[in-house]
Amino acid sequence: MKKIIVLILLFPLISAAQDSKRFVQKGLLAGKGTLAAGKMTTYKATNMYVSGNLEYYLEDNISFRGGIYFFLGTSGAAHPFANNSSLFTGFFYHFNTHNFFDPYIGLEPGVSWTQLKKPDDPGSESYPYNKSSYPQSASPIASVTGGVNCYATNWTHLFIEAKYVHGVQVSDIPATFLDEIRFAFGFGFNINTIKKK
Repeated sequence: MKKIIVLILLFPLISAAQDSKRFVQKGLLAGKGTLAAGKMTTYKATNMYVSGNLEYYLEDNISFRGGIYFFLGTSGAAHPFANNSSLFTGFFYHFNTHNFFDPYIGLEPGVSWTQLKKPDDPGSESYPYNKSSYPQSASPIASVTGGVNCYATNWTHLFIEAKYVHGVQVSDIPATFLDEIRFAFGFGFNINTIKKK
């Protein structure tokens, strides 16, 4: 996992070294939809999501994005959540390259809709977090995201990104952390809404 994060962070340096025409410009509208995986840092569990976002480039190097992660389920028994869906919105900085690669980094505040799970076996399992008087709640979260787009055509692109999410579930029980490292890759669509000069 550490090697993947290092490669994502070093990719901007590799892509910046190439020399061709830059594809990204002000007015570009891009969207993504894919499956994503998240490794929780507090629990031995991996979450699966359907994720999607819509992004608009306000300037050549600045974009605004909104996204959703819809919770599908978790692998691993040591986790407290039956649901952990989230919404994000924020600004991204895109590093200037002279090719079709678009490395980026961004900060996104958001909200997570969580639901505490019930024990698989109430007679043998001890889950103090299931004693909450309101097992479902909306909690504020924040994330740092880094990745790379590859705009292969005027209509489609490839992407890979990593996102670190931080938050604490709002509840009447001891703190339940929502911290997670999420990974996603796949295809997206794009269109230039402003005619090139």
